[in-house]
Amino acid sequence: MATVTEPVSEQALADQLVTLQDVDWKGYVALLRIRGERSRPRMIDLDRTVSLMSPSYSHETLAGRLGILVREITVELKIPCTPAGSTTFHRRSKRGGVEADESLYLANAHRVRGKKTLDMRIDPPPDLTIEAVDSRSAQAALEVYRPPRVPEVWIADQTRLAIQILDANNHYHHSAHSLVSPFLSAEEIHAWITRDQDESGTAWTRALRTWVQGTLKPRASTSANE
Repeated sequence: MATVTEPVSEQALADQLVTLQDVDWKGYVALLRIRGERSRPRMIDLDRTVSLMSPSYSHETLAGRLGILVREITVELKIPCTPAGSTTFHRRSKRGGVEADESLYLANAHRVRGKKTLDMRIDPPPDLTIEAVDSRSAQAALEVYRPPRVPEVWIADQTRLAIQILDANNHYHHSAHSLVSPFLSAEEIHAWITRDQDESGTAWTRALRTWVQGTLKPRASTSANE
């Protein structure tokens, strides 16, 4: 088994990425067991290559804000939502596995609500997953999301948010708008998650909540009536 330590980019300063090559399925499962209940490092397994990533503070801030943004929208617009956090999702063919920064059940929330564990052989994939760093690890994750047919993936960094929508041919393509809220653009989402990062989390959440209530909710109502 070969180990490759990726150089840390300026954009993702302090993110640590280590790649383990030629890891079979038993090896990947063994790594998960060794890590136990800890949430870090995150692991992505794709075609016998396992990436272990310890996220930076900036990474965690983006991921946290994206999760809060989705929850504020779903609460105010009364959209059913069951968060699945960084649950490990295995590829059905046992050729890969991934843990999102955030994963959420929306349209399928009723199908997993109340469950203690998820089985990807019978349970649906999350409706939305969030990856906070646009790196090779995020692109590998996107490939793992494809076989279980995760409908929507957000990949964000400090410069942009890419919304990836799964089409009928099981390929992801960029979209300007989210399936979660078609009246909300990728640019608006990114503007909110990168807004004044020196601002306290409480102040940011209160400002977001005011915007959702005063701007987004009326916009959603207008869109629904058209």
